[in-house]
Amino acid sequence: MEINLRAMRTEDYEPILKLVITTWDYRSWVPKRLVEPMAEFFLSDLLQRSDHIMIAEVDGKIAGICAGDILEYSRMQRFSLRKKTHALGAILAYTEKGSIFEKYIQTMELDQELLLQSGREFDGSLNLLIVVKAYQGLGLGKLLYNNFCEYLKKNGARSFYLYTDDSSDYAFYKYQGMQKLAQKTFYWDDIGEDNTELYFLYGKEI
Repeated sequence: MEINLRAMRTEDYEPILKLVITTWDYRSWVPKRLVEPMAEFFLSDLLQRSDHIMIAEVDGKIAGICAGDILEYSRMQRFSLRKKTHALGAILAYTEKGSIFEKYIQTMELDQELLLQSGREFDGSLNLLIVVKAYQGLGLGKLLYNNFCEYLKKNGARSFYLYTDDSSDYAFYKYQGMQKLAQKTFYWDDIGEDNTELYFLYGKEI
């Protein structure tokens, strides 16, 4: 078995998009016609904000991805990003009220609220980490994670954060020594607690 790490290429995009759809089971909660557009919005947004995107291969096949960046945004740029997300949510509340995409944008706002709630400043962010289910247990997640941490160190970064939720394997980040800094509950509907999700902010000094 040959394991290799390499930078992501444009031809990897479609396989990674399919991996995102499978990992978060988009077909179980997103209307059929919106599955690919919503997954693509999620993926392209994360990739656009990432300057270090690595693919893990096993015997030449894509087995995982890790994407992150060194934060070089000014305070005003971060403020503007929060305003942009809020404005998009307001537009959707008027044009697509109650839609699944409106709810998704609300989760993006919630993530930004978690960062504000922490009161912390970070040098970097880990935006995406996925290992294909068939290749889990081989240490690929840790390999990708450590590769990202080394990238941060080489570029003078000493801290980073990530967003995760209780539908993901957030225990992995605890095992890597990350600390939970903030938590919020998101209600996917307005009826009650039957369809809730916990969102977390984790951080680490490196």
